[in-house]
Amino acid sequence: MKGTVRAGSRKGGDRAGGGIRISKAGRTGAVLSRGTASTAGRVGKGSMAGSVIVAGKADRVGNRVNVGKASRPGGGIRAGKAARARGEGKADKARRSSRAAGDRASQASGAALAGSAQGRLRQGPAPRRRASALGRRAAARAKQRTAMRRAPKPAPHASSPQAMPAIGAGPAPRQTTHPQGVVVPAGREGAAASAGSANGVPLPAAEHAVQAAGPGGYAAGYRDGVFAGGEALVAQHIPPDHILPAAAADLIAAGFRQYAPSLTRLTSPHEMAGHIMAALDAKRPLSVVRLGDGELLTLAADTVLPAAEVQELAPFLPYAGVPCSTPDIRATLAEAIRGADWVGVPISRAPTFQGLLFPVLRHFGIDWSHLKLTSSTINYSLHQSRLLLPILQGRRVLLIGSQAAELGALLQLHGVQVTGIIPVVSGMADIPRVMQLTAEHIFDIALVAAGIPAVVLCRRIAGELGSVAFDFGHLADKLVTGELQL
Repeated sequence: MKGTVRAGSRKGGDRAGGGIRISKAGRTGAVLSRGTASTAGRVGKGSMAGSVIVAGKADRVGNRVNVGKASRPGGGIRAGKAARARGEGKADKARRSSRAAGDRASQASGAALAGSAQGRLRQGPAPRRRASALGRRAAARAKQRTAMRRAPKPAPHASSPQAMPAIGAGPAPRQTTHPQGVVVPAGREGAAASAGSANGVPLPAAEHAVQAAGPGGYAAGYRDGVFAGGEALVAQHIPPDHILPAAAADLIAAGFRQYAPSLTRLTSPHEMAGHIMAALDAKRPLSVVRLGDGELLTLAADTVLPAAEVQELAPFLPYAGVPCSTPDIRATLAEAIRGADWVGVPISRAPTFQGLLFPVLRHFGIDWSHLKLTSSTINYSLHQSRLLLPILQGRRVLLIGSQAAELGALLQLHGVQVTGIIPVVSGMADIPRVMQLTAEHIFDIALVAAGIPAVVLCRRIAGELGSVAFDFGHLADKLVTGELQL
């Protein structure tokens, strides 16, 4: 049956061009069949005129191309899986299939398929694997493009102009709707509800977590924080059905001018050095204590803050000399502050610094306006101003604290006379022993670097022993390690 063409009547009603397939028998020649036995090539119901060729099982190159219902006289072809995997458009697939159909029809009608390799029209599994891999990659790229289109744009960086609302044009707080359907303007309740978002609408927890973790998360958090600490607080004071054409920054400036008379100037490093040297020259007692977050959190425990919150905020308190803040420790510390000659207070308005300073002082009945105040970093300021060595040189110095020996050796290299060292202070409970040892030394000024107990030790050294005592703090560590130079 070499070179034979069979034509039959196909039940589906092929019209003009005739569906042609290469049968399994066409391995040694071009055997073309048509009719009910033609199972490899299928033409849909709507096929009209034109050469519509559908490759079946024997044709592995085309990977089974089907003609759908909507095929028109132009020879419209719908591509199968392989064509879709390559990401071709409909027009490209039609043209590609038409050309392939024409080529195969020409070869069939000329009975030019000679030889087993050409008769089979087969290729090995490698092209199919390549087509499959191409399809997977195309699908992955399409999925990535879709995800990029749907993804929210990242928030602008905090340094960009659009990161913050313009002055006077801040976003309005969210209104709230009660179950009865009444819309409530932003008052205290509305502002509190909207404080979680700079746009006035609280973010869902999951979405907020994604934004915080993704690009722009810091900028978004910063923007929300500024809003919650500014405009949202202002909104709490605006009555219902009113707006205020002023930004929070303007209101803060106006309020600051009102409170400006309450500003209190702290004693400067040069003034402090003058007071210390005057007391040394006159052999008068003088105590300089400093209040940092450790001292303030110790006083705040179970007074202005729950003890559990203090423990969470200040896990360093045991290292600083207070394993547990008890009423006796708080009372002793407050009494030392009340009786000190100079009290260093924090300039920082952070929650655990000035945020605790005035509530703590009020709780213990200490009138801050009656205290002589300097900065809580006066120890560093004296060093940076090159005033520390002039204060110590020519004086008898007692060193107290864990770095006393190393600091003593360093000071002696700079001509300072160190007459005593007390190297260990084991917390507030160790104060009586340290005071007993201190009384055994002869000195003009004591530098105490002993954590929170230093406040009580300085006050007692000045009050009971009549000497100058200075809360030296972590400056001792930085000088010993070489981080700071004398």
